[in-house]
Amino acid sequence: MRCLPSSDERQKIFNDSIEIYPLHFSSSERDSFGNICIYGTANQTHDHFAVDVNGEAKINPEAKLKAEEYKAGIFKYETDLTKAGKNIREFHRTLEPVYYGVSNFERALYFMNVLYDDFSYTQGATGISTTAEETFTLRRGVCQDYAHILLALCRLERIPCRYIAGMIPGEGATHAWTEIYDNGTWRSLDPTHNRECDDTYIKISSGRDAKDCSINQGVFYGGGRQTQEVKVIVSVL
Repeated sequence: MRCLPSSDERQKIFNDSIEIYPLHFSSSERDSFGNICIYGTANQTHDHFAVDVNGEAKINPEAKLKAEEYKAGIFKYETDLTKAGKNIREFHRTLEPVYYGVSNFERALYFMNVLYDDFSYTQGATGISTTAEETFTLRRGVCQDYAHILLALCRLERIPCRYIAGMIPGEGATHAWTEIYDNGTWRSLDPTHNRECDDTYIKISSGRDAKDCSINQGVFYGGGRQTQEVKVIVSVL
C-alpha cells in the first residue's frame, strides 16, 4: 500500500493512522522516491480486504519544496506512459515560441493552459495503462491522463517534472497533478483544473508517472470474482 502522506516543507501530517483487515504481518519502508510504502501479508482465508487511512494535514502552498538539481535529473526523461509520440511532438511544434527564455514553471504553465483548451475531461475513455500519446490522440481522459500529457510536453523541453498522486475536496477518489522543478524548488500545477495547487491539495506520493504512485499493488491466491471500492473524503477546516 502506498497511501500514507508524509510531511515535508509544504504539508505537515498529524494524527495519521492506517488499519488493514485482515493482516498477518506488516512493515513500512520508503521507496526510491521517498514515498511511504506499507508491505504485508494476510495468510488466512478471507473474502474481504479493507484499508482505512485517517489523519490531518496542514498545508502551506507558499512554502518552497526545495531539491538539489542532481536529484531532480531523473525526472527529465520520458517513461513508457509519458513518451511523446508523433501527435504530441507535432502539437509541441505548433505551439507559439513565446515561452522561450522564461522559467521552467512559466513554460509548464503555458503548456497547461493550451492543453486545457484542447482537451476534455471524460471518464471511461482511458484506463490505468493508457499512454500520454494514446490519450492525446483521443483528446479526452481523466486526471492521470492530463498529468501524463503535461509531463510529456515538459520532458520534450528537458524540464524535470514529476507525477503526483493525492487528494482534494470533492473528488471522492484520488487525484493526480504535476510538480515542476524550477530554480531549486518544486512547484505544483493541476492540469485537470488548469490552476496552481493551493492549500486544499494533499500529496500522497510522487514519481516519474502513475506506475510509481500506485496506491495498492499485490497478489492473491484463490478463485472467484473481485470488486474494488475507493472512497476519499477531504474536509477543509
